[in-house]
Amino acid sequence: MTTHNVTRSPAGSSASLQRSYARSSAASSAVGWISPNASCPVCGAAVYFYANQYGSRVFFDDLGPPWPKHPCTDNPTRHVTTVGGRQAPSLRDFSVTQRASEARDRRWKPYAVKGITIEDGQSRITLQPLNGTGRGPSWTVLSPLHLRADDLVFVRAQQMSYFDADACEPAVAEDSRRAAQIARKLITERDKEHVLSTLAARVAAREMMPDDLADVTVALLAARTRGELAEALKIRVTDLKVAPPRRSDLWLLATAFVLMVGATSTAEGGRSFLMMLPGLLLMATAVYRLNPDMEPGPRFLLAVMTALVTICPAGVLGGAIQVEILHRLPR
Repeated sequence: MTTHNVTRSPAGSSASLQRSYARSSAASSAVGWISPNASCPVCGAAVYFYANQYGSRVFFDDLGPPWPKHPCTDNPTRHVTTVGGRQAPSLRDFSVTQRASEARDRRWKPYAVKGITIEDGQSRITLQPLNGTGRGPSWTVLSPLHLRADDLVFVRAQQMSYFDADACEPAVAEDSRRAAQIARKLITERDKEHVLSTLAARVAAREMMPDDLADVTVALLAARTRGELAEALKIRVTDLKVAPPRRSDLWLLATAFVLMVGATSTAEGGRSFLMMLPGLLLMATAVYRLNPDMEPGPRFLLAVMTALVTICPAGVLGGAIQVEILHRLPR
């Protein structure tokens, strides 16, 4: 494992990722949202400004997906007034703090980069909440990212959005471990039909050419896993949308739980367990049907284990109902 110390470099400078960083205790006192670091040279609004060593510059009304650019800064030659001469927003200066605007997609949660470590040829990125306290998620990526300690990133599901200072544009990275797990999952004919209907809707909306759909369909029908399906669609595997669960399976799951609760609320001991058998069978069936992306063996084991584990909450709830019924009966 290779570990190096990291120092905060000026925004826009190229920094090696073969480093790790321990945030100073001073950062733990920071509270709030990141502050704008510049004023728009046209309208004077507080904006977020990035620049790099290549002369590229960009202004944002807010940070984070969809990274809304400030509309009146198309002229790159205008003079920019920055706060403290900074070329990137600061996580440590909260003197001009402001909350995230409605322009930002709030499904993406903001974090600060706490440390970056290279291990076995992969970059492991440790994140931390913006207030400097607690622990955030960790990410493993196969290729180096243009990130430094204290950089701002946004996380949603298996994706991380950040601003690439070298390219001077937003970028998205996947967690390689989680992406690999998703890529190995099996797909069903129903998943393929769902994807094909989505592509057909794009053709109808003229967002995709019919010839392109024909080329993709051949590779799509041959795919067995989510990874192969994503490759056929030329998208990230974490962007792949497979068919949602059938409502009938969800109703089956709910019915099974109700039957198990009903059994424990009307009987005791071994008789209660025997009465739960129909609910257990339905529970296992529902879980099996809800996980078509697993191999048959693990899928069967998950269904049985889930049904058995559900005995505990069903028994507790059924017992509470039974006690309440007995308490209300006339003596």
